[in-house]
Amino acid sequence: MVKIATPISHLFENNKYAKEIIMYSDCLECRDNSFGSTLSKQELFHCEFQPIHKLTESNFKYLENLKKNKHNLKLLTFHAASSCDRPYVKNRMFQKRGSEYTEREALRNAKINFRRIRSIFNQKIGIAIENANYYPTKAYKYITDASFISRIVKENNVNLVFDIAHARITAHNKGIDYEAYRNSLPLDKAIQIHLSSFKVLRSNLAYDAHDYPKAREFAEAKRLLKNCSLKYLTVEYYKNIRCLLRSLKLLRGLI
Repeated sequence: MVKIATPISHLFENNKYAKEIIMYSDCLECRDNSFGSTLSKQELFHCEFQPIHKLTESNFKYLENLKKNKHNLKLLTFHAASSCDRPYVKNRMFQKRGSEYTEREALRNAKINFRRIRSIFNQKIGIAIENANYYPTKAYKYITDASFISRIVKENNVNLVFDIAHARITAHNKGIDYEAYRNSLPLDKAIQIHLSSFKVLRSNLAYDAHDYPKAREFAEAKRLLKNCSLKYLTVEYYKNIRCLLRSLKLLRGLI
């Protein structure tokens, strides 16, 4: 059964909103900024760590603490968002800073880190990596290449979190066909979909606006539901409670 998994956001600070969101969700997704939440039905944790980087002992202690505090986790997901270890944000994009990993080094880091992560968590907990969005800076070398993402997934036997907006942004900013790019990703290992819509600046740069998912995103989710072995659908939208609830109802209709 596919579940609607909604991130715990600032909207949950309003008790009325929290009850409404929970009513239209099957489970919740905790994130680093909501680590301390004690709400029930937390099945997923979306972590900002990048296993393609060199993780520290402090990072692994954080994950050990996560295991101790979140007893009902079924899926733990990570990012693979930059080819350098200390990127900074400028004009909505990561910029290169710190050490730059080669693709080979990033793949080796992933293998080492996922092995250690699996040793911390019960084998029953799924592990997945999210596809990133591409921007034209040196911080995104090879990161969004379908071949790179496929190797991370297949060589480490992890799943894919398919972010529709990230894939569309990548296709737009690289000037490639979206459907061809999407189909070259390891969708057979997709376990979760992130839904939101992106925007395009006057400069023709697409960026991750986390806007309300529109008809195109829901149509894409419907297509993926038919063709992938998904377990979770997640709306990444936090701006307006009514729009969020409307999108959750639409998702329920798709399921």
